[in-house]
Amino acid sequence: MEKLDILRNKIAGYDKLCVAFSGGVDSSFLLHVANEVLEKNVMAVLIDSPVLANRDRTEAVAQLDKLQVKYAVVEGNPFGVKEFCENDRMRCYHCKKKNYEQIIEVAKRNGITIVADGQNADDAVATDRPGARAAVELGVVSPLMECGLTKEDIRRYSKLLGVVTWNKPSNACLATRLPFGFGITKERLAIVEKAEESLRTRGMEGCRVRWHGNIARIEAPEAFFGKISETKEIITEIKALGFKYVTLDLEGFRSGSMNG
Repeated sequence: MEKLDILRNKIAGYDKLCVAFSGGVDSSFLLHVANEVLEKNVMAVLIDSPVLANRDRTEAVAQLDKLQVKYAVVEGNPFGVKEFCENDRMRCYHCKKKNYEQIIEVAKRNGITIVADGQNADDAVATDRPGARAAVELGVVSPLMECGLTKEDIRRYSKLLGVVTWNKPSNACLATRLPFGFGITKERLAIVEKAEESLRTRGMEGCRVRWHGNIARIEAPEAFFGKISETKEIITEIKALGFKYVTLDLEGFRSGSMNG
C-alpha cells in the first residue's frame, strides 16, 4: 500500500482527532488528510506563543480559514516555566509539555480524547528532539511517524494533494536562535524575529539569525549568499537592533546548529 493510504486508514481508526497545528509542512499535511478522512470530527489547535513569529501565525490562521476546519487559537505562555526562561538543554521539553497540556485540555472540552502531532519518520531517528519525550509522556500520537512518512514523502504527497506548504522551508521556534544558558525573554525573541524579517521581506525564506553576544550570525541557503552580501540594508537593519557585528555563515543553514 502507498504510505498515504496507510495514513488514511490509520486516521480513519480514530473516532475524533485534534491536531496540534503549527502551520508547518508536517502538521499542515496531517490536518489536510485528517480533514479529508474525518471531516467534522477533526479540529486543530494553534498555540499562539512568543516563540512563534507573527508572520508564521498569520499564515497558519489563513490556512485554517481556507481549509474551513474547526480550530482554536490558544495563547501560550512558556515564560511561566522556569527552565524555559533559563534556556537549559531541556527547554524544548518543558515548552512542548506545556503546549500539549493546553491542547489536550481544549480537545477534551470539545469531546476529543486523541491529540496528534506532526512528528515524522525522520524525527524518530533524530537525537536532538527532547520535545518528543513530552508527547510520549502525555499520550500524544504521531501518525505520520507511525506510518513511516518521511519529510520527503510529506512534501511529495502535499504537492499531490494541493497543500500550500508542500515547498515551505522547515522552521523552528524563535528560541532556537539563542544559545543554551542565554536567558529567553520576550524582548530577545522579538529582536530575533525582526532580524529574520529583514531577510524574509526580501524574499529570503529558510534563513536563521543566531544570537552570539554582540554578533548576529546569519545562516541561509547558499542560493541567498550573494543577495545577502550585496544588500547593505540588511546589515544596517540588524545592527539597529543592538548587534555590533553581522556575519554570514559560509556553511549555510543547518538545523540544530546551536545544539553543540
